[in-house]
Amino acid sequence: MFKNQILIYRIVFAVLFVFIAAGCSTVKIEKPAEVYQPSVVKPQSSVIGFTTEAKLSDIQKEVNRTFTGLVYEDNSLDDNGGDNLMVKAWKQGDITLSMKDNIISYRVPLKLWIKAGFKVQKLGITLSDYRELNGALALKFKTALTLNTDWTVSSKTEADGYEWLSDPVVKVAGMNIPVKFVADLILQSNLKSMGKTIDESVKDYFDLKPYALEAWKTLNQPISLNDEYKLWLTIQPSGFYANPITATNGIIRHRSGVRSVIETSVGSKPVTGTPGPLPKLQINNDIDDQVIVNASVDIPYSEINSQAARYLTGQTFSEGKRKVRIESVNIYGSNGKMVAETSLSGSLKGTIYFSGIPAFNTQDSTLFLKDFDFDISTKNFLVKSAAWIYQGGFRNMIAKQMVWSLAPEIKMFKKEINQQLKSYRLAEGVTLNGQVTRLMVTDIVLSQEGIKPFISAEGKLKVVFGSSGAKQ
Repeated sequence: MFKNQILIYRIVFAVLFVFIAAGCSTVKIEKPAEVYQPSVVKPQSSVIGFTTEAKLSDIQKEVNRTFTGLVYEDNSLDDNGGDNLMVKAWKQGDITLSMKDNIISYRVPLKLWIKAGFKVQKLGITLSDYRELNGALALKFKTALTLNTDWTVSSKTEADGYEWLSDPVVKVAGMNIPVKFVADLILQSNLKSMGKTIDESVKDYFDLKPYALEAWKTLNQPISLNDEYKLWLTIQPSGFYANPITATNGIIRHRSGVRSVIETSVGSKPVTGTPGPLPKLQINNDIDDQVIVNASVDIPYSEINSQAARYLTGQTFSEGKRKVRIESVNIYGSNGKMVAETSLSGSLKGTIYFSGIPAFNTQDSTLFLKDFDFDISTKNFLVKSAAWIYQGGFRNMIAKQMVWSLAPEIKMFKKEINQQLKSYRLAEGVTLNGQVTRLMVTDIVLSQEGIKPFISAEGKLKVVFGSSGAKQ
């Protein structure tokens, strides 16, 4: 009888073992290959603006300082074909300037002394009568300013007429004074000297090449944003653009831009090459003042897996009487996708695989896996052998933890840039002013070491020159 009991127990244990084995499937799924495609992300370029300005009133002062006293003198009655005229003209009051677009207009008030009359010879007798009289005249000139590709500013001054402020209306022996002739003489005589004065004043206030050279050299030097984190900003200038010179509200303004690639890096001070010669200026009516600072963040797989282990290892999922426990999670890259290698115990033993495309959520500044799902080999197995895992909420449970916040890094990055680029001194009299207003991830690259999101920081950046002449 004892032998019969032993036999019965063996049969029962065998049956139980069969049922247990049937309830605990073992998974053997082909692992997705760990493959990383070479990827080169080309940083976006943008334009750093700088503006030179001059007050029209300053140029007016310079013109008045230079253009003084006697401006025209004709001491002969016999020149100009025997015109019987002697004329002197003095500056009377300040020369006034106005400007619209690239045209400067001048008004030059003059007081006149005129000796006019006639001289007639008949029968060997000379008859003459001359009178002296005074008048006032305002000459008008206009100068067109043109910005050239060699960084010079050329000016072309032309006569623009005149107006009599006080007409010399005295008649001499029945002959009117030829006021138009007098005015034209003075106007043409002063055109050359006035043009020279204007040209010199414009060159003094708009000698742009030294500012461009200074910007070209200093922008090429790495900028330390944070010594503790060894965060650097590098600017690689490649070309210059400029708007035509214009004036508004008495301010002559010239806006330029340096085409540059702006990047940040972490580590030792970046090595930059020696800047080449100053390139030719490209004249452009439209210069975008929005700049892009290119940056990247390295997130190693060790950090990603540490977070996954913290939130997923030891977690369980059950469906009816069946239950699995997550033993480990390992994340790696495979042809542009991120794979979550998940080891299970319980009703389903072995390793299954999820995959998704890394993406960025602009709302909360997080990385997540778009189109996260079971890998194709895992899906085929589960559909046939463990539909309760495939159809249940296990995938969503894993997906919720496939999220990595970049908010701290982005916040720090924005803070450091805005702090350091607030009147950052590049050189004596040259500062860099900038502010980042918007950050976004433009590309994500997977490598053997981890995941690298590329960040574009949008904002404004400009070079400011401290000078008594042209200035920001």
